[in-house]
Amino acid sequence: MDYKIEIFLNGESCSFAVSEDETLLDTIRVKAGLEGCKRGCDSGECGACTVLLDGQPVNSCSYLSVQADGRSVVTIEGVNERN
Repeated sequence: MDYKIEIFLNGESCSFAVSEDETLLDTIRVKAGLEGCKRGCDSGECGACTVLLDGQPVNSCSYLSVQADGRSVVTIEGVNERN
């Protein structure tokens, strides 16, 4: 079953259909096409997939997309846009 979520990705409102077990990393890389955050260890240890969720760093490989519904997500691409 897919869930419709809306996140504010790098300042833009984006809607996605996601499965209940889809990670935020997969949504960002595959569905949004932003490849700045990387899949590293896939267990939340290395930090290659870190994004800012409401201003706080989280490992997107271990964070479910459905948990990000209605929240702000900033990737490395979004950090670069601010400078």
